[in-house]
Amino acid sequence: MTGNGAVLGEPLVLLASGSDGLVGKAPPGGKMHEIDQGQLLASIAATSHDCILSLDAAATILWASPATEQVLGWRPADLAGCELDVLFPRDGSELRDATVARLLAGERVEPFVDAGVRRDGSTFKAQITLGPVHGRVDEITGVIVILRDVTAQLHEQRELAQALEMQRAHFDQATTPQAILDLRGRLESVNPAWCELFGHGEAWFADSDLIDLVHPLETDAVAARLARLRAGEINSISHRGRFRDAAGRDLRLILDAALLREPGGRPYAIALWVGDPDGELDGVVDVVDPVEPVGTAAAGVLEEARERRAEALSRRAWETAVVMDRAMRITYVSGALARLLRYRPDDLLNSRGREYVHPSDTVTVTGMLGRLLAEPRTAEHAVVRVLDGDERWRWVEVTATNCLDDPDIGGIVANLRDVTERVRTEEALRLSEALHRAMVETAQEGIMATSPEGRVMFANETAAVIVGRVVDDMYGEDPRQLFGLPEAREDDDATAHEVVHVRPDGSERILEVSLRPLNSRDGRLGSLVSIYDVTDARLAERALRRRALHDPLTSLPNRYLFLDRLETAAARQRRFDGHGTAVMFLDLDGFKQVNDGFGHEEGDAVLREVAGRLLASVRGTDTVGRLGGDEFAIICEDTGREEALVVAHRILDAFREPIAIADHEHPIGLSIGVALAPPYDFDELVRRADEAMYRAKHIGGGRVAVAGQDGPDEPDEPDE
Repeated sequence: MTGNGAVLGEPLVLLASGSDGLVGKAPPGGKMHEIDQGQLLASIAATSHDCILSLDAAATILWASPATEQVLGWRPADLAGCELDVLFPRDGSELRDATVARLLAGERVEPFVDAGVRRDGSTFKAQITLGPVHGRVDEITGVIVILRDVTAQLHEQRELAQALEMQRAHFDQATTPQAILDLRGRLESVNPAWCELFGHGEAWFADSDLIDLVHPLETDAVAARLARLRAGEINSISHRGRFRDAAGRDLRLILDAALLREPGGRPYAIALWVGDPDGELDGVVDVVDPVEPVGTAAAGVLEEARERRAEALSRRAWETAVVMDRAMRITYVSGALARLLRYRPDDLLNSRGREYVHPSDTVTVTGMLGRLLAEPRTAEHAVVRVLDGDERWRWVEVTATNCLDDPDIGGIVANLRDVTERVRTEEALRLSEALHRAMVETAQEGIMATSPEGRVMFANETAAVIVGRVVDDMYGEDPRQLFGLPEAREDDDATAHEVVHVRPDGSERILEVSLRPLNSRDGRLGSLVSIYDVTDARLAERALRRRALHDPLTSLPNRYLFLDRLETAAARQRRFDGHGTAVMFLDLDGFKQVNDGFGHEEGDAVLREVAGRLLASVRGTDTVGRLGGDEFAIICEDTGREEALVVAHRILDAFREPIAIADHEHPIGLSIGVALAPPYDFDELVRRADEAMYRAKHIGGGRVAVAGQDGPDEPDEPDE
């Protein structure tokens, strides 16, 4: 019997249900789809590559999916009857027990990351998702645990963040004038060499377009070429012409611009660098990396070819790929594929691809090769067995493409995906409908199942949340039309797409949508559609590529994080009708003498001490940032003019005493400009505060000036 009283194998008519996410209404024309619901749910659960466990109410493991052997090193049969704690370190068991108890009590439990332990004792980072199994009267009788190894993902995120911190440091220290332009044409980041060339402070560029720097007679030509670059029609431009500096003088320069793209190909910014057409600017070099100047000779021809091949494969999303010549001799192996099959790339290079194919599958592979060689630029699909580095046979889904005439690839590309667990579980999974339903509803991805005609006949609640519609409304929809996917071809086996989906409320989400066959013992039921909302991940990747968030010298927020927090302050003031917000722009008086007389190392020590004194002088809710060089800025929320002046003069007082570094004392003063919102808009606060700071410095320094008012300012005396 199934969980709601139906016998597995008995045809069921799907009924609409707002709680379990099953879709079922009479389609247009009045005809009902009759399907084996248990079989449908079993087939959906069988496609999962995650480790799935079924627990009873006492947290004892009743069943484990075949993926547990690959993920955890446990055979499913060996886990039956064990406690859940066998898969985790002893530390933290109380918290896990409490989480399971909350779920059994009917509470919703969010996914969390914990340490997992494999059978061999090795540990890894696991994302854990818990979901309830409901009995006949909707009571919770057990728990589904979905466990995903995210060790590599977290490691890659840390490496990316560290690399970008280093990249930002190189960008700031480069002698070549460089900048980053957003896709609207506004300057997003400039390095000190850029500021020195054009004679403006870094804050000036925050509200500027690149066109503001171009000579008026050449703006139309530059704007037209930039528009094509921003639209992605071309990848780079080079413009030799006239520009204007802060004093209005003409500069004859070469501007090079290159479009920056995400791994999926989506443009996200433009890298700029300028040079003297006569080669007289210090530090001007040929730049290969748009944000990091080259300091060594170009790589050799072989390395360039390898990089072009890797880039060409990446553009086609062929990450787990092997390239072979006509005789199936392996000429290239991606790192991802080597890791998947547990080989070193050198172990596979120059060997024959046929050596790794199961003898029973050689006929299939030979047929694929013959068809590919007979028709260039074609693709073939098959599921075969290959031998991995542990001398075990794995089922892989192969998509092979003839790229022999592609100058960047020059071979037959086979992209592999491990489907071992899918093949094993298609016939092995014979659990109750309630368990299958719990697996599908617990999954973090959206899941849809379509009929052979391509219409939705099942969707889980997660799919409805991702798409932004109620479950019942998705019945009968064509997922290809819903997500704007290309029409299916007859030879399509499995496809994956990344799309921007517009919800009914107008919001946009970036989704990964994959389609694959959904089969049962009795034939094909239709297609399985898996939907992942990757919006946050893509936005985070985009943000990381654009900037590292903290100044490496002082650990204060850099300009990017400072402006982000200013946007947050603006939103908070609008939402809660706050008292006001002040921005202070601070420039050091006398700092140049420190650098010139004592060297940059001592100057850096002074800047670190300045950062410490600023932090000690402001309120706990204020944000202190370093915008570059000896320029700092502060955000004071829920602040009027008088409160801002009190903070500003407290800062001045903090610098009455000189800064002592080693045996030297450095008298450092500050010129402070203050701008308030209201009366100014948030998008002009930094510029207004910068202008006020220059006014304070012009009239002698060591004082405060408020934007929109003449002369230095003092806080009002309190009433007696």
